Amino acid sequence: MSSLDLGLVAFKIEHEDCWTRLTSDYPITIRTLFAKPFKEKNVILGMDEIKVSKIDDFKGFMRKFKRHDSIHEIIEIFKLDIRRGIYRVLFKERYNDMLMSLLNTYTIFYYKDLIKNGYERLILIMPLEEANTLKLELKALGKLFDFRVKNVNINSFIPTFFDLSKQERNVIMKAVEKGYYNYPREVNLEELGNTIGLSKPTLEEYIRKAENKIMRKIFNEIMQYDLLLEDE
Repeated sequence: MSSLDLGLVAFKIEHEDCWTRLTSDYPITIRTLFAKPFKEKNVILGMDEIKVSKIDDFKGFMRKFKRHDSIHEIIEIFKLDIRRGIYRVLFKERYNDMLMSLLNTYTIFYYKDLIKNGYERLILIMPLEEANTLKLELKALGKLFDFRVKNVNINSFIPTFFDLSKQERNVIMKAVEKGYYNYPREVNLEELGNTIGLSKPTLEEYIRKAENKIMRKIFNEIMQYDLLLEDE
């Protein structure tokens, strides 16, 4: 299958019989970290990341989340950063009539979502020939909004994992470890270079090259986040 056969599919859906509707009651944003469907067990094992402004909103949402008919079990709640309102939840939900179970029947090369204000917002990369069938099934599942499809080169959409050289990786790791990126900085370039065994100009070149590659990846992430929220 060539890259020309792939499409970027973006849409928003409101699913009445799903816990995601609870996000309309709280100022909360959720993204899926992973979801593993088990059709034969009628269960999906999932981990979601949750961002809230107030801990009371998180507690209120979780009370309703645990009681929702689509939720089988809360396995664990991880408090990543209470001050900034960032949590992760590992849970089991039912398989039947869920968006993830529907997507599990398609050829999905890439997936990203955001859940807020009662809507599930998704971007997918999938074969173009499957997009129309997906659209019809999504309409049967819930209220579908803003379904869009366009050609995409998956290689340009998803940055490579292997772009940093070994020296660039080592330099960045050491810079973070020694506090170069702390505020205020705990070490300057010359001191960092002495630690690593590189001259200041050479170290600066490695850092700039590595930072450029890392920032391009961050830009890609921000671009996708904006794509998920571009109707707001």
